[in-house]
Amino acid sequence: MNTPTLGVSAETGLDISGVIYNYTAVKEKEDDFTVTVGNEDLDGGYVWKDTEDWSNKYGMKLRKFIPIPYTPVESFGKGSIATTGTGSVEDASVIYMYRWDNCRNAQNDPSCPNYIPPLPVIPKIDIYDVMEDDTVTDATEETDSDLYKKEKDTKQNDEAEEERQLLEIALASTSNALTIANAVTQSAILQSMNIATNVSSYYNFTIPSTTYTDTVDLQGGNIVDNKKALRSLGQDKLMNEMIGEQYK
Repeated sequence: MNTPTLGVSAETGLDISGVIYNYTAVKEKEDDFTVTVGNEDLDGGYVWKDTEDWSNKYGMKLRKFIPIPYTPVESFGKGSIATTGTGSVEDASVIYMYRWDNCRNAQNDPSCPNYIPPLPVIPKIDIYDVMEDDTVTDATEETDSDLYKKEKDTKQNDEAEEERQLLEIALASTSNALTIANAVTQSAILQSMNIATNVSSYYNFTIPSTTYTDTVDLQGGNIVDNKKALRSLGQDKLMNEMIGEQYK
């Protein structure tokens, strides 16, 4: 008895209640011949066994039913048809009668008593190991400090040179702008001065040859001194002397 023969697992709750077997014995009447059909058990004996003695009989087709108390299928071992003497067996078949005990294993059906719901299947989670990532390994490799310092110095020198060039360009632009502005300003000033000091009109002016007589007319015939002016000059002199005394 085995799973391929039964077509079901030996652990799913089958109970064997009988066996129907048949075969054709081929022999001569005078020959001794026996045929034994049965199933071994797990202890080396037999769960069931049936022997037919064909000695001094003609060979023929045999069909028999062997009743068995309900026996779990997992108790059945290797099945066999064994012969002794002179003869052979043809067209043999063995049919097992059974009943199905669905709840022998409570886990076969949720409706069975003592059924225990199975635990949920935990999905497999792939754990990412950052230390096995080639990119991370390359990024964390030890760097040559001298090479790093050299690259840093080169970068700083390049930045300083770039700043110097930008400053020169800015100064050159400012100088050019001032030069242009000075040139424009000076040109405008000269042009204004030329306009203001244009003496060509004086050169072109002609004074007529005429005699201009003195027309001053003095009232009373005498020029009188301005006493107020003399008093103001005296006060100014006194003030200058007082200021001078402070610095002595």
